[in-house]
Amino acid sequence: MREMKTLDGVSREQFEREVLAGYEPVLMRGLVAHWPLVAQGRAGLEACLQYLSGFDQGLPVDALLAKPEPTRAFGYKPGLDGFNFLHDKRPYAALFEQLWRYSHFPDPPALAAQSALVSAALPGLELANPCPLLPPEVAPRLWVGNRATTPAHFDDSHNIACVVAGQRRFTLLPPQCAPLLYLGPPDHAPTPAPTSVVPDLHRADAERFPLVAQALEQALVAELAPGDAIYIPPLWFHQVEALAPHLNALMNYWWRPPAAPDRPDDLHLAAMRLAMLAFRHLPDGEREGWQALFAHYVFGARGPALAHIPEGQRHLFGELDAAADAAIRQDIAGRLKP
Repeated sequence: MREMKTLDGVSREQFEREVLAGYEPVLMRGLVAHWPLVAQGRAGLEACLQYLSGFDQGLPVDALLAKPEPTRAFGYKPGLDGFNFLHDKRPYAALFEQLWRYSHFPDPPALAAQSALVSAALPGLELANPCPLLPPEVAPRLWVGNRATTPAHFDDSHNIACVVAGQRRFTLLPPQCAPLLYLGPPDHAPTPAPTSVVPDLHRADAERFPLVAQALEQALVAELAPGDAIYIPPLWFHQVEALAPHLNALMNYWWRPPAAPDRPDDLHLAAMRLAMLAFRHLPDGEREGWQALFAHYVFGARGPALAHIPEGQRHLFGELDAAADAAIRQDIAGRLKP
């Protein structure tokens, strides 16, 4: 495992110039230590839940409940024929009461209210606790629960995660580790994000998952206390362990820079799944040929590699306006019709 870059007192200018440009995770100690929510988180379970309840509008939020198994991971069943947790929607009042009751058990079930949009479920909380590195239009989400693990997965957005109560351990691995992480099918995962079938990388069965040890050699690991934040670049795998026994809470921010005026930037995972569908039946030699063409057309053809084409004649190689983008999307959608 490698040491993660750590910064103190990060300014917005430094974040944009240094952190975003580096395409590596960065631990930012004390970034949100001034938040009122962090003060309540440090005060303990009852103080934190009472503070959050003051913003509650009674909106049901996603909740996961799992048996208190050793890994306490929200993941696959052993045979991968389903998931090892119950999923429903409950108001925060019921979830907070359940967390309080579970705090009296020595080993309660794993409970988590995940990814609730703060402006809808707890309006005003985001205004009282603003992120100093992002504009206000980047909407935060809240994660609240007791001790549990989210297995290694990736998102296609930038992510700043701010710990506000308890303690969290992040294990981060570059996208190149994908072949080492025993990923499940992208269309059958515990969450919308493609996920490893290994419940906990640090406790992986070496006989079943021998490649995990190679992945961990490239891993970055950091433990965050209330007030600390971490930046996770798009596509970096991350396993997240909520370590405190009774209460862990986190606010995170996902965003993507706009691709172009009037153009949605939402094709990445869809394009990957379509490519899996399009090339799966081809023989190995032809698949390798397409891999080489993808390396050029999708990822390589830029800068000097396009010098032989006048800028005004580069078409899909060049800049597209909204009309051209829409026309290409329409053509692709038409080809997908049976």
